[in-house]
Amino acid sequence: MNITIDLVITTGIAALVVLLGNFIVNRVKLFRDFCIPAPVVSGLLVSIILCILKVNHILSVKWTATLGGWSMNLFLTAVGFGFTADLIKKGGKLCAQISIITVILITLQDIVGVFLAKIAGVHPLIGLSCGSLSMYGGVGTAAAFGPIFEKLGCDGATAIGVAAGTFGMVVASLCGGPAARFLIRRDSLKPGPEDAAPADNKDKKTVHPLNVKRMSNAFFLLLMTGGIGGPIYMLLKHIPDIEVPYFLGCLIAGVIVRNTMESLHKDCYVEEMNVLSHLILYLFIAITIMTLDLTKLFSVAGAMSMILIGEVIVTVLLAVIVAYPVYGKSYNAAVMVAGLIGTGLGATPNAVANEKAVIDEFGYAHIAWILFPGMAVLAGNIYNPLFVTLIEKFVANL
Repeated sequence: MNITIDLVITTGIAALVVLLGNFIVNRVKLFRDFCIPAPVVSGLLVSIILCILKVNHILSVKWTATLGGWSMNLFLTAVGFGFTADLIKKGGKLCAQISIITVILITLQDIVGVFLAKIAGVHPLIGLSCGSLSMYGGVGTAAAFGPIFEKLGCDGATAIGVAAGTFGMVVASLCGGPAARFLIRRDSLKPGPEDAAPADNKDKKTVHPLNVKRMSNAFFLLLMTGGIGGPIYMLLKHIPDIEVPYFLGCLIAGVIVRNTMESLHKDCYVEEMNVLSHLILYLFIAITIMTLDLTKLFSVAGAMSMILIGEVIVTVLLAVIVAYPVYGKSYNAAVMVAGLIGTGLGATPNAVANEKAVIDEFGYAHIAWILFPGMAVLAGNIYNPLFVTLIEKFVANL
């Protein structure tokens, strides 16, 4: 039986998935101990059930439309909204360190991918498709480069890249939290005084209780800011030879609007934005994971599996052994390791979800939460497509 599910029903199911995930995680200590995000737990449960039903020709679900793209872009707008000029000044050295680790990881992922592809005897561009494009770049970046690789002689590059990106999103959410938990437990790390949540840093008299008017203003401000990101994206996509994701325009818009409002001494609705970003993030994760077609992974076994396992090992080891010391061996550094594994294997929302799962368990990490996701996506989405564009023809001829 085939059924088609529209936007409203899909969103309703996603809401149910979030609530189910919270219910399960609250009752299963293992998930809390390993910092697995709630929507990942329930979303995977749904996608696995649908996969089993589809394989056995019992039920096939077609999702006609989702709020996945909308929620991702709006969430990254909220991330950009957290970028203040003061924070950038304080994190100047760390910004450079995040960018350097990002460049190293992307380069290493592609070297490992191509090397393992050659060993397995498959087209070397499959190594790039399963490398930084799908791992650091995610499904969207891999899909964008697929047709280019197919023209260079790599048949099925688009499907392979999308499947690899799907695999990466699942593994990213399963590996990031446990890696950070290992470092926090091993080194007895705790949040410092500077890591208090934004609302806690203010005098009690300046803290505004949540109310309809403030929440409404914050929500419409967020929507307006995301809309500003559209024209910014249209300008960025004219940069030659670089694939620019739409959400980069939204993130930049968030930075511009936040800092403009602060310079004009306007209320930025910080507490309300934190609540909205949490809600939208969980909606995005639920939609993304529950709508995954896991049957696409059946046709990408063998060589591709070897490459993907290699990418996971390299990414986790680099994050724990190299990035953690570079970031400063602090509590924030451990949280950023979770973020690096999230974005290094999946996508930016995976990074933030991993960080949030760790923060919910061990305490707030101001620098990691505000600074890392934006810097990682900026550095990665500039370097990744540029680097692949420069080496793709050379790799195709190996």
